[in-house]
Amino acid sequence: MIRTILGLSAVLAVCSVAAQEAPEHQHHHPQTTPPPAAPAPAHEHMKHGGAPAADGEHHDHHGMIAPESREFPTIAYDDTRTARAPQKTVPPPTPGNPHQGKQLAYNPEKGRCLSCHVLGPDGEQPGTVGPNLSDYARRGVSPAQTFQQIWDARVRNPHSVMPAFGTNTLLTAEEVADITAYLHKLDMPVNAPAPLIQDTRGVWIVGEDFTRADDVIDDGQRLFQLPGNNGKSCATCHTPGGSGPDLNNAAATYPKWDAQRKRIVVLEQRVNLCRMQNMNSDHYPLGSRESNVLTSYVKYLARRTPLNVATDGAAQDAIARGKTSFYRRAGQLNFSCANCHAPEQPVAGRWMRGDVIQAMTDGGGHRDVAAQWPKHFIGGHDLGLQSLQQRIEHCQAVTRTLPLPLGSPEYVELELFLTSQGNGAPLLAPTLTRLRGE
Repeated sequence: MIRTILGLSAVLAVCSVAAQEAPEHQHHHPQTTPPPAAPAPAHEHMKHGGAPAADGEHHDHHGMIAPESREFPTIAYDDTRTARAPQKTVPPPTPGNPHQGKQLAYNPEKGRCLSCHVLGPDGEQPGTVGPNLSDYARRGVSPAQTFQQIWDARVRNPHSVMPAFGTNTLLTAEEVADITAYLHKLDMPVNAPAPLIQDTRGVWIVGEDFTRADDVIDDGQRLFQLPGNNGKSCATCHTPGGSGPDLNNAAATYPKWDAQRKRIVVLEQRVNLCRMQNMNSDHYPLGSRESNVLTSYVKYLARRTPLNVATDGAAQDAIARGKTSFYRRAGQLNFSCANCHAPEQPVAGRWMRGDVIQAMTDGGGHRDVAAQWPKHFIGGHDLGLQSLQQRIEHCQAVTRTLPLPLGSPEYVELELFLTSQGNGAPLLAPTLTRLRGE
């Protein structure tokens, strides 16, 4: 398994479609009330920056969006929905089936219990963000208490981060009863996996460590020198003797406030604005291979320059909004980024299946995470070259929060907040996920 820099969100369970934005983004928010029942696709595919599919689009088959996620709050600024109220209930009269309960508990798309808890001796790579349940039958907890805890733990603890599996329709009453029956059969203590000694930085640096992703720099340089419709290229202005600014340090200052547009723009949007205004060329869709590769090259030109995004003026308000999004709980699992990635949370450094939860804000051991993206990201699957916003988008999808469009104000300002946390850290992008043991 893989040690990721941005782990999936959860504390008891592992619980957008990418908008191909031109610089002037059209932002469509979900309804503020649950949509009417209607036939829904089995899933929607997110776009990513890996190898293009035959149709020229970029499909990510590992970030499938659950249709049910539309019924729950998002982090959109105009989404005023709140989490469902805690629900007290009683078990069904028929006892659960412990064999079926084990299957549900081990299933990462259903009970998800193994993601955060040590269970039976045959559980592979159990998590440690929740208590060890391997001898749960000895705890003296009644089946009714167990059923309620799984159904909605907030009844007992209003601040619980355990998903409300019953209230939020993740599991049926019969499925909760089955898992309850399984847990009450566990009476053999199993040792939790040892903490990881984090003696590696978790990434390979493309262009320095001789990685299989080194072609990103060559491809980016080609796009940098590729003439647009008027014969000009990025290199026309941004090489010695050109009319544009030196790019040796520029990437380390993004995202930044654009006074003309009166909003924060990320580096990908700045590149698109230049393409459209100075090269008479179309923008690259955010999240496309072209956008990620060209952005990677521009960041490569500023390699090891300390991050230095502005935190005053208009940026100060945007950072505050990004921080609010970081702490805002949303989706069917009712998670926030902070539930896993804020250093004040007790889960930082613990296992979630094969991943280690990493704290990425000020005071955390991985506050410089934004300095590593774009990244050729491997997280259970090889997702190819990804932007930071794509990683946020994918993380929201797998935690059953309806993602927003790439380039949306919420994602842009969340990226600014995360980048500001790493100010002073050297810019390393592009990078490649470093697998444990490499």
